[in-house]
Amino acid sequence: MAGADRFSFLGREFLTWLWFEAERNGGRIGVGDQSYGIEFAQKLVLESAGTLREGSTVQAEAPSQAEEARTALRVGKKVARARLVLSLGERQFSFNLDAETMAISNAKLPTELGVRDAAGLDERVALLDQLEAAVDGLYVAFVRMRSQEATWGPVRDAMRAWVSTPADA
Repeated sequence: MAGADRFSFLGREFLTWLWFEAERNGGRIGVGDQSYGIEFAQKLVLESAGTLREGSTVQAEAPSQAEEARTALRVGKKVARARLVLSLGERQFSFNLDAETMAISNAKLPTELGVRDAAGLDERVALLDQLEAAVDGLYVAFVRMRSQEATWGPVRDAMRAWVSTPADA
């Protein structure tokens, strides 16, 4: 896809925005009539843009609450990869999300049946579809907001203020 690299920054901005929104709204993000719980767990990788990608990796139970992660934001890094926990009602999905490719990996699904038979496999496929739809829905909502200065401007300004405050404030 010619020109696709022009928009590769959107994934990093998306994950950084998820972090901001989750922290600002007590771990909840609403999109339309759907509400999602979002937590950053275990590992958070932040990188600078450009050809020389300097990175910071924060490994902790709640890496987004670490001052080291906020400091990385202050010097211009954005989230490149994260381990996320997404809650949909009573169900919790744990997975890695890569900002550049938007690839979901290492997903832990809230299965009830297991994978030993066809019904268990069908359940896993349905849960993966549900996870993918949730991530896609959040990303589409972000891109719509991001593409309009009237909606993005105030959010961008709020994110800048958020970045400048200490993590424990």
